[in-house]
Amino acid sequence: MEPREHLSPRVIIAGTSSGVGKTTIATAIMASLAAKGLRVTPAKVGPDFIDPTYHELACGRRGTNLDTFLLGQHAVRDALLKASENSDISVIEGVMGLFDGSLMTRPDNTIDLDPRILPGSTAEVAALTETPVILVVDATSTSSSLAATVEGFRNYSSQVKVMGVIINNYRTASHLELIKGGFKHLDLEILGAIPKGAFTSWNSRHLGLVPAVEDPETIRRSINVLVTEIGDRLDSEKIIQIAHSATPLRGNLRAKVGLPPTRTVIAVAAGAAFSFVYPENVDALKQAGAEIRFFDPLNDQKLPGGTKGLYIGGGFPEIFAERLSKNSTLSVEVSSAVRAGLPTWAECGGLIWLADYVGQVPMTAALPLRIVMTSRLTLGYVSATSRVNNCIAETGERLYGHEFHYSESSPRGDAVTFTTRNGTKREGFASSSLFASYLHVHLGSQKHLAERFVSCCV
Repeated sequence: MEPREHLSPRVIIAGTSSGVGKTTIATAIMASLAAKGLRVTPAKVGPDFIDPTYHELACGRRGTNLDTFLLGQHAVRDALLKASENSDISVIEGVMGLFDGSLMTRPDNTIDLDPRILPGSTAEVAALTETPVILVVDATSTSSSLAATVEGFRNYSSQVKVMGVIINNYRTASHLELIKGGFKHLDLEILGAIPKGAFTSWNSRHLGLVPAVEDPETIRRSINVLVTEIGDRLDSEKIIQIAHSATPLRGNLRAKVGLPPTRTVIAVAAGAAFSFVYPENVDALKQAGAEIRFFDPLNDQKLPGGTKGLYIGGGFPEIFAERLSKNSTLSVEVSSAVRAGLPTWAECGGLIWLADYVGQVPMTAALPLRIVMTSRLTLGYVSATSRVNNCIAETGERLYGHEFHYSESSPRGDAVTFTTRNGTKREGFASSSLFASYLHVHLGSQKHLAERFVSCCV
């Protein structure tokens, strides 16, 4: 397969840390550029399911996740290339601080980078894709010292090109003048300055925003306000120039082919309670021969007609537990079908829905376990090894994913070995027709898992 395309103009919106306003500012930039008539491709560094839903509402195009653990280093450039087909510009939101990374890596991540660039960081994606960076800094409780901070970030690695800065949360005109004074000694432009309180923050849940699917119309209206209150304070033309300064790198893009003949029908849970499904996973199932039929467990009384397999991604079923519980007709059907051997792949929220109870609220009772909500967050990358043959993996096969949950299952199960930054543990449930655990998997570089699951559903 020969490379045949170039990466489009592109820019990364990064931060000095979490909480500096990356998502708000990146979304404002996307929406502002789209309003100018540009075809904007959004992307997100890391495994986040939620921020991309805001990006899509901002610019009307589905984005992608650029994650070197889930995809592997070698696939990140190609994933961005595929997402940015027929695009004028790609705007990529970073994760955490620019150089914040992970202790976890994949053995096939062998591209030699500056050792200061940690696995899983925004800096790693910037270096791999040679994408220029615009750095968002928070002016709360500081002024001239921001210049010193930015200079450190700019000089930290020669493989990461910081090309501009956006000041967020300055208090007064004099405060902003002090900040600008510090930057006079740097050859770096301030591309925008946003006063404190310019935009009312979006609602949050746990460590992120509330998924856009829960209230898309309100979020669309807020994005329109965002463009007025923040977008107009940013130098869009300069941002476009920086994006066009990116090296037009080649990547590998497969020639477009039609979908293969349908081999089976797979029902995919969707709606407000189950919105944590990577679009690439659905695409991989289609490419493996599945006809996808979505259903909403909050509202639909039955599984889609002809269902031969069930894929339940993550989300917040615990938030909607009462409503899910009241949909007893669907619960009975799902419980009976799973127990009878319907091939089922359940990730995190899907595991919760298949349990007997979440807290005191009855779920489908497809699996004999109880979900207990906790105050402790379990978060991070997972290198998982299947301990039994099942509907997506063979015994000993490795899967790359992540977990994000405030709950525990009782019993925990022992079908999968999770290796994390904190050690190893066993959990999850699996059989020839089942894979259910807290593991979120991205099929962008693991399409063979889709092939195996579809084959089990035939």
